[in-house]
Amino acid sequence: MRAEQVQAFVDVTEHGSFAAAARHTGVKRSTLSAAVNALEDSLGVALFERSGNSLTLSAVGDSVLPDCYRLLTSASRIKKHCHQHLQGVESQLCIARDDALPEAFWRQVMHDLKQQFPLTAISVYLVPPQEHAQFVQRQTVDIAFGLYTAEGIDANAANLAPVTMRLVAAPQHPLSRLPSVNRDDLAQYTQVCLSHVQDDKLINEALFSGNYLGFTMFEVIRDAVINATGWALLPYPLVKSALEAGTLCTLNHDLVLDSHHYRYVESDNRGVVAAALLNKVAHFLATLRQSEFS
Repeated sequence: MRAEQVQAFVDVTEHGSFAAAARHTGVKRSTLSAAVNALEDSLGVALFERSGNSLTLSAVGDSVLPDCYRLLTSASRIKKHCHQHLQGVESQLCIARDDALPEAFWRQVMHDLKQQFPLTAISVYLVPPQEHAQFVQRQTVDIAFGLYTAEGIDANAANLAPVTMRLVAAPQHPLSRLPSVNRDDLAQYTQVCLSHVQDDKLINEALFSGNYLGFTMFEVIRDAVINATGWALLPYPLVKSALEAGTLCTLNHDLVLDSHHYRYVESDNRGVVAAALLNKVAHFLATLRQSEFS
């Protein structure tokens, strides 16, 4: 029993006759007939009941048809797995990332990757960038993406693009009513900041205020600021939509802020899927930066 024989049986069944199957598949009628006959000989049963030009599934043909579909699906998957292996496509990709880039972007990227590489198993772990290097070093993940300050850049991290940071608050927040804010103004109010684990301690990156509320996710920080819980320093890609919608305001200031870069850390052997992901992230950042300064 060969896969092409089973395929011929399925094609004839779906189209109702050898002639119709030949027209739709482009395979000669004689070839289809020979394949089905060979399949019946190997199984020792008649898959069709033939009466003149009439062709109907036999009882046994009807009973084995679902398994024939399963067999063809498995055969196709085996071929794809082997093809991907020969092309250097990973069977599994583990990713760590922060949420400095919009969640809608990541959802689309994951969808596109699964469409392009349907047999690659992909897992994504959401974690602050300060913890990325250790996950890569321990081989927990293959590649990690995150937002780093110049001081916080890991030696093994590679640059993708600079990211503009914005001091933001809700429109109803007192700071939003000031024509310009300074350090003393910021220190009077709660800063919603990023938290991460370092040496088994929870570190809060509060830059301007001893009064802070720490979270491990930028999106949670953004939502807390929209709710007027406090103010925050957030990456422009994440707050762009909220600024355009008017649910956040950019605070005017003349403060010197740390430069930030979106970077990645990866294991030694980058595969095809990881490379495709890297290209998609780089393209998004380049397009976003062009639109920001155009």
